[in-house]
Amino acid sequence: MPPPTPSQTTGPAPSRPTEAFAHPTSSFAPPTNGYGAFGTTAPESAPPASAPPYGTGYPHPGTPAPGSGFPGSGFPGSGGPTSAAPFGSGPPGGGLPPARADRGPRPFGLIGLVLAIVLLIVVIVQGVFLVNLSGDLDDAQAAQTKAETASAKDREDASNLTKRVQSLEERTEGTLNSTAVAKKVLPSVFSVRAGQATGTAFAFATAPGGGTLLITNYHVVDSLVSSGGKNATITRDSETYPVTIEQTDKNRDLAVLKTKAKFTPLKPSEEEVEPGDPVIVVGAPLGLTDTVTTGVVSAIRDDVEGLATRVIQFDAAINPGNSGGPVINAEGEVVGIAQAKIIAEGADGLGLAIPIGEACKGLLSC
Repeated sequence: MPPPTPSQTTGPAPSRPTEAFAHPTSSFAPPTNGYGAFGTTAPESAPPASAPPYGTGYPHPGTPAPGSGFPGSGFPGSGGPTSAAPFGSGPPGGGLPPARADRGPRPFGLIGLVLAIVLLIVVIVQGVFLVNLSGDLDDAQAAQTKAETASAKDREDASNLTKRVQSLEERTEGTLNSTAVAKKVLPSVFSVRAGQATGTAFAFATAPGGGTLLITNYHVVDSLVSSGGKNATITRDSETYPVTIEQTDKNRDLAVLKTKAKFTPLKPSEEEVEPGDPVIVVGAPLGLTDTVTTGVVSAIRDDVEGLATRVIQFDAAINPGNSGGPVINAEGEVVGIAQAKIIAEGADGLGLAIPIGEACKGLLSC
């Protein structure tokens, strides 16, 4: 049945819609105005009931209603579609929001670029640092190698020097430096006067309770001891010191003197001398103090008539007054006590000394 014309309606002519609603569940968008609009009332001169209202189904499914346009047209019963909007568009004031425009570049790409640049800078800096560190390490290793080489050379030089010193010591072993030895021992050697007899004595040990113990020959003090005397004197550098006779051993021709003055004791040798060893003899022959003579050990004897002990024979010159003086080795140690000389026509250099070990056998503690 054809739609009513404008003269058949009492209401105003329906306006042409500009847009149609897009509904997500239907292929047709209902008009916003005109017949069949949702929520409106049909005018009094509505078409006969036999005409199907807009929006209802068709008599035959899939067949368009008589006089209608394409499905989804803007007006019911019109000869064709009006200015209907494309499917999916919405009305200006409502419905679904318009499609969102494409977003611009996200900021994460810029941050990643910055981080990559920073990382590259760090890698470059670390590379430069490692190169410099490697160079410093090479320099340190070179310096260490050089130092080790120099140290090895120094050790080699020191070893060679030590060998040379040892060789020199071996060649000069036993050589007597009489000047050095005399300078060392002279302050401990004195001239002794006991009654009318004179001789030599030397400091040997520190006396118990203070003072100094000295050794001389018994025959130097024999006349004083025989007369009951015990007091004697010692002299050095024009200085005289009183002494007392503490012990005597007539058989070994030894006597021990004691003074309250303090002097440096001479050190006894722990080794026995041998023939050929150099010696120095210090004494006061004929009262001449600080007399020094040198020689060598000629022999070690135990067959001298009239002597009860072994004796050291030496060729250093001695004279009356040397009795009781020290016989010193090259190290400045006492090896014997000058005792006598053999006097015979045409004989010379036959001095005798009591080994220092004899004085340590009960007479003194060595």
